[in-house]
Amino acid sequence: MTSILESIVTVPSSRIALADNNDSYRYNDLFALKASNQETLDFLNNTVVVIKGRERFEFALLLILLDGVAKKILFLPRDIDSSLHQKYYKEANVLYEITLNENVLTYSAVQIIDTEKICERQHLTEWIIPTSGTTSTPKLVAHTFESLTKSTKRDITLGEDYTWGLVFDIYRFSGIQVLLQSLLSGATLIITSPTQSMAEMLVLLSNNNCTALSATSSFWRKVLMTKESNTLNLRRITLGGEIADKNILEALNYKFKVTKISHIYASTEVGVGFSVTDGKSGFPISYLHGTIDGTQMKIDGDGLLWIAPQNKNQRYLSTEKMYDEEGYINTGDLVEIKEDRVYFLGRDSGAINVGGNKVQPEEVETTLLSSGLLSEAYVYAMKNPMMGSLVCADVVLSNVELEKKEAKKILLTYCRDHLENFKVPAIVKFVTEIQTTQSGKLKRT
Repeated sequence: MTSILESIVTVPSSRIALADNNDSYRYNDLFALKASNQETLDFLNNTVVVIKGRERFEFALLLILLDGVAKKILFLPRDIDSSLHQKYYKEANVLYEITLNENVLTYSAVQIIDTEKICERQHLTEWIIPTSGTTSTPKLVAHTFESLTKSTKRDITLGEDYTWGLVFDIYRFSGIQVLLQSLLSGATLIITSPTQSMAEMLVLLSNNNCTALSATSSFWRKVLMTKESNTLNLRRITLGGEIADKNILEALNYKFKVTKISHIYASTEVGVGFSVTDGKSGFPISYLHGTIDGTQMKIDGDGLLWIAPQNKNQRYLSTEKMYDEEGYINTGDLVEIKEDRVYFLGRDSGAINVGGNKVQPEEVETTLLSSGLLSEAYVYAMKNPMMGSLVCADVVLSNVELEKKEAKKILLTYCRDHLENFKVPAIVKFVTEIQTTQSGKLKRT
């Protein structure tokens, strides 16, 4: 099976595939949508197209229609700097921007290149996905349907019992994974909008009997703070995109009492690396000594995690190398081994330099949250002429009745007891909310 539509042909046609506040599509509606736009799809056959800045629901429909038709599909989310658009168009040889208006597929030319069509038909559509670009310019990574679905469960009998919620940005790898898992298992996907408040999202998910939800740790913390979460009846919880620490895993287990909580390591370059289901943060050290979920791992001398995917179908669209000589990809994530466990420390590129010492913001955030006083924490650097940078923290109190002066005193004492001195925040700022990206990650600068 080489496309989404080919993979869902056996799903009972009356099942609902996609739904939001305004609309819903059954599985047979997806095939009808294709039939009604066949002439345009024939024209777009084997061309390179871009889906730029569309709403999640429209994006899902466009992807379903174009997969297996276009030679390449470039994903271009709204948060990609517009100054990079032309650069990416040239890298991918994009011809047309695609939209769907009232179920009519439309296209407009974005550039003219010498060869509009490539005669040789490739086996699979390439999905060109930008990296998150948290600390650098986003790179374009080419995936195939095969590389994106290597860990996808396709049991359509089991899928009938699940309704997934989509709270990730669908342009990113995490959102694509939720979309594909839902569709290929014949489940229903409830699509939220980034313009909705947390309460509105949870009401939408609850009203549609959402039973499976994947989100970042930061998103889950906001869920736990919202009273509408009491109406969710979840059977499956997945965490991804950020470190899943002990505090959030235990809080989710206590709140929802689900039988299975998974945290998944994945990235745009690696794809889905591995999953952990034992309820603990980090992963067992045994994962380093064999093949786990089709991948192999190693830690280099600098404490960086490297992963070798089983199928190396993905690549950078630029000439930059993705793999080392042994087929491993540098994840950019720092880890440390404690006893029989490997723990994530944070992104190497995100470290704060305090007087020549490296501080991982994620480590300080985890410590602050483990104090029991906070519902959210965000740690960042502030330039300082003497130290290079100072460690600063924006925090949200879980108990609003606690005086901030007293809370700060307790927090700093707790940090001094659990962190080296140079890691203790020099500035603590109390805020009402901490910003996250459209994919639910902390919005790091």
